[in-house]
Amino acid sequence: MVGKKRRYSPGENASSLKQETLSNQKDSRKRAGRDFISKESVNSRGANKVAGKRGRLLLVVVAFLLVLCSARLFDLQVVQAPALADEARQARTVSAEIVSKRGDIVDRKGTVLATSIEVYNVSVNQILVKDYVHHEIVSPDGKIVTDKTKLRDPRNQKKVIGTGAAEAARQLAPILEMNPAVLGGKMVGSRGFVYLAKNVSAEKWRKIRKLKIDGIDGELRYQRQYPNGATASSILGFTDFEQVGQAGIEATQNKQLAGVPGKRVAEISPSGQVIPGGADVIKAATPGKTVRLTIDADLQNTAESLVNKQVADFGAAWGTAIVQRVGTGQILALADSGNEPPEQVRKRTSGTTGSRAVQYTYEPGSSGKLVTFATALEQKKITPLTPVNSSDKITIAGQSFRDSHSHSTKRLTASGVLAESSNTGTVQIGQMVTDQQRYQMMKALGLGQKTGIEMPGESAGIIGSPKSWDARQRMTTMFGQGMACTPLQMSALISTIANHGVYVAPRMISEYEDSQGIPEKAKVPAAAQKLDQNAAATLVRMMESVTSDEGTAKKAQIPGYRSAGKTGTSEIISGGGGSRGVVASFIGLAPAENPEIAVSVIIYQPKSGIYGGVVAGPVFSQVAAQALTLLDVPPSSTKPQLYPIEAH
Repeated sequence: MVGKKRRYSPGENASSLKQETLSNQKDSRKRAGRDFISKESVNSRGANKVAGKRGRLLLVVVAFLLVLCSARLFDLQVVQAPALADEARQARTVSAEIVSKRGDIVDRKGTVLATSIEVYNVSVNQILVKDYVHHEIVSPDGKIVTDKTKLRDPRNQKKVIGTGAAEAARQLAPILEMNPAVLGGKMVGSRGFVYLAKNVSAEKWRKIRKLKIDGIDGELRYQRQYPNGATASSILGFTDFEQVGQAGIEATQNKQLAGVPGKRVAEISPSGQVIPGGADVIKAATPGKTVRLTIDADLQNTAESLVNKQVADFGAAWGTAIVQRVGTGQILALADSGNEPPEQVRKRTSGTTGSRAVQYTYEPGSSGKLVTFATALEQKKITPLTPVNSSDKITIAGQSFRDSHSHSTKRLTASGVLAESSNTGTVQIGQMVTDQQRYQMMKALGLGQKTGIEMPGESAGIIGSPKSWDARQRMTTMFGQGMACTPLQMSALISTIANHGVYVAPRMISEYEDSQGIPEKAKVPAAAQKLDQNAAATLVRMMESVTSDEGTAKKAQIPGYRSAGKTGTSEIISGGGGSRGVVASFIGLAPAENPEIAVSVIIYQPKSGIYGGVVAGPVFSQVAAQALTLLDVPPSSTKPQLYPIEAH
């Protein structure tokens, strides 16, 4: 037994003891073996259990990953596939603006004054053009076959004429009128886009396209053209190179003329080439509207020619002539001297880019006397026959004034004072009304405020209020000095008198027409009674004496028609108070018995001749005659009933 000491009897010998000991050792080894086997079995079973758990865990992980990958693949291939495809397409897609064609500007009859023509900006893809190969079909004698009927001749051969940028440049140079070496230099490189030439005509682009040179592209643009050259250029204005209006009607009507750009998208290959079938127009461009003006191109040309001639003949600085239709405010002609084609005006870095008739001011001089007479007539302070003692010099409230020439004292009618343009007589009539009444009449007839015509840079002029007038200016404003107005304002003034005292603001736009030919009438200014109609009618009849043989504007007579108007001669005062010359003017209307047109003519700073009737009157006569013919106005059938000039 294990754990107990055996007791030996005395008779037992050593061999017995040894044998027993060996037997015990065997038993011990057997027990140890059984214990070991038992422990191994237990350990093996534990290891198997752990391995099983790990295997199952691994399977779970693998299964989870497979499910996750499957879910991701499903998400990519099914759920996100459209979005990813669209993202990939967008990565190779570019968008470009489709330029809209700018609308035309036409005159009242439809004569085109400004239009846009197709031009192309020619570019090159340097990557593609280097692989360009120019093939031609040549006949047996080595000549290039151009006759299409002979192309299929079996004796013909396909021959390489040239390759790459050098060959492309050789073909393009004559069309683009460029040096082949310079052109070729632009075509060599690794850039996908390089401009070769801009504003190439449509005809030249068609020739280039027929060459079918790889990598050569044309970008459609429009270029503004003015078919009538300098005619009406101060009205039309001009555009910049981006076709945005910078002056004149081009500027004020830019929104109507410009149209709305479109949009085009295209799929581009890595080399920069448009993928066939990958281009699409998202939005078509909307062309700009045609703007129809009220002016007549022929009358405008005549007016400009006459003003230019008068400016040259009298050595003047500049001149203007305006023809306005009574009752509607429509401007039939607005002429400025020294006009240049719009393309040249655009290149200028100094000088006016607009119309002097709208932007420049001057002292109206004696034509401003009409305000004084209109006020006195409306206030019933005078009649055409009111007697006035007119001397060549008068002093009132310490202020002295003279007539334009020396003369003895005359007893004139109020109509005679107007006919002879007497300053001294006008001052006496001006004293019959209040300063406030005259000031209100100035404003009523449109002075001191913009007319609102569709032209940029219009000046409001300066009249000042009675509170701002000093003792002298209070008097000088009675005969049109000490105040400033534009030629257009004086045209509106005489037109109001001609229109029975109804003011209608001058306007330049007749209508708009969209690309479908649908017209839209322009807004018509509201008419307003500004002068008593009886006073207006009386004043028209009084002005007929001005253009009579006894008046100051005999040269403003119109053959076959009765006319009426008022001359003006005003001094140009320098900053130092000295004189820099005069402004000679005439404003008038015709036919006097039923006015259809009003005309304003200004000749600024003539070196020879100073009187409005002599310098400006002839221009009025000729321009008015053509305008009346244009409007089919019949000649006057009655003779004027003139008021007497001298009082009895």
